This record gives sequence, C-alpha cells and structure tokens, in this order.
Amino acid sequence: MKIGVGFLILAMALTPLTDGFSKSLVQNHTTFFVVFVRYFSAGVIALLLAIVLKKPIEIPRNDRLGQVFRTALMMGAMVALIFALSLVPLAKAVGGFLIAPVVATIISVIMLKEKMCTTRLIGSLFSFIGAYIILKPEGGFEFGTFMALFGGFLLGCYLAATRRATVHGGAFSTLIVQCLLGAAMIAPLAFIGGFPVLSSGEVIYILALGAVSAICHFLTVLAYHKAEASVLAPFFYFNIVFAIPVGYFWFLEVPSLPTLIGLFCIVLGGILAMISVRVRVSGFTGLFALPVEFARKFNLKV
Repeated sequence: MKIGVGFLILAMALTPLTDGFSKSLVQNHTTFFVVFVRYFSAGVIALLLAIVLKKPIEIPRNDRLGQVFRTALMMGAMVALIFALSLVPLAKAVGGFLIAPVVATIISVIMLKEKMCTTRLIGSLFSFIGAYIILKPEGGFEFGTFMALFGGFLLGCYLAATRRATVHGGAFSTLIVQCLLGAAMIAPLAFIGGFPVLSSGEVIYILALGAVSAICHFLTVLAYHKAEASVLAPFFYFNIVFAIPVGYFWFLEVPSLPTLIGLFCIVLGGILAMISVRVRVSGFTGLFALPVEFARKFNLKV
C-alpha cells in the first residue's frame, strides 16, 4: 500500500499544473476543445512511449463495455472541471472537485466491500474539513462551483469503478485506451465550429498539458492498483496543497489564513491515513523510492 500512496501523492503534486494549462487555454477556446486536446495529446504521447518501450497495448475482451463506461465518467468529470475553471478561481474549482475521494470511498465501502477502519475514517474527515474550509462557501451558490462539485462526483464514480477493473488490465494499456477513446468521444463537440487557430504559445501549452496529464493519469491508475480506494482517499486532498502555489505564482492568488488552516487539516488527515497503513516516511524518502518502482513496473508486462 505504501507505494500506492506515494504514486498518488506524486500525481497530486503534478495535477495542478494540468489545471493551470487548462485554465489558460479555456480563456480563448471552448471547454470541449480543451478537454479533447488534453486527452488526445496525452494518449498520443503515451502511445509513442509504448512503441519506444515495446509495451503491448491490451484491451480486455470481457471488459470493453466497462472501459467505455469508465471513460465516459472520466470525460464527464473533466468537462465539468474545465468549465468550472473558466468561471471560478483555480483553488475554488479544485476544492469543489475534491469531493471525489469521499464519493469513491463511500462506493468502495458499500458496493465493493472494502474495509473502513476508524483511523481511515478520521483521516478522511479531517481532509474533507480542510477542503471545506478552503472552499469558503458563501451565501450565493455559483454555477462554476456546482460544476466543480458535479465533476467531483463523476470522478469519484470513476475512481471506484477503476479500482474494481484493475484486475482485468494493465495500467499502461488503461492510460492509452482511455485517453484516445475519451478524445474520440469528445471530438464531435470539440470541432463544431471548425478547427480553432492556435498560437505558438498555445501549442506549447497543449503539448505540456498532454505530457503532464499522461503522467498524472498513469500514476493515479498505478496507485489504485496498489491500494484500496478508502486508503488513498485522504491523500487525494494533497491536490489542493500543491494547487495553492500554482495559483499564487501563475494566477496571483494569495492564500488566506483560512486556506492555511485548511491545508493543515488536509496534511493531518494524510498523516493519520499513513499511520493506518504503517507507512514510514522520513522527509521526502518515500518519494525518492518512486523512480525505482516506476522502472520496475516498466519491466513487467502490463
């Protein structure tokens, strides 16, 4: 379980970069186009990597409908998030999206019969409270916030479904198939008005968005290969921890005192979850072990 937690933390550290690229692109392009280029570029990059590494791409014959269903959930979640990013600040959109782990945990415990010990429950509650404080709900309910919450619900369903499906296929194959299939699903909506004109800077953003998205998606799927959804749930909130500096340096969003309090709650929840699975971390030692596991994974057939 330790390496699964490490994979997810690393994915959460990189995810705000994809949100930053998406937020910048959606200022001049439609939500559907940004979602399309995000997954198409990620799929192509992963496919090229598979060719170079001579990795087989396998689609389980007994799970094709499940693959389509999970991909639809993922695309729906991303459309909702990127649309929210066009309406509200990055931290607020990411904060609303963070109901996903709660949804995944509830589904996994109720439907997949995973265990929920007291420590994990307390850790999840602390992390949820921290995300709630950062969101700072106000009297008026913004449509952008609603879209972020709806996207989080869809993502939670996707994460729980992915946990059940990991026994049928490899993480690398899942990454490529879902990205390209998802891009195909959204393409008709992305090009309703024709192919948009892109500046050289936007092309660079799209390539960077695809590369980071591929890495984040792959690490997340690997994490759910290695650990239960209810164990990983508190660590999903580390997304907002890394989103704060991205928002500050990229969009000049200054963290407030309530935000810092929320971050403390999130980190505390993560530490409690680490204790529950007996993960020992000294500084960043746990993260230094990730390249070793990543290299070992590529030597296996996935």
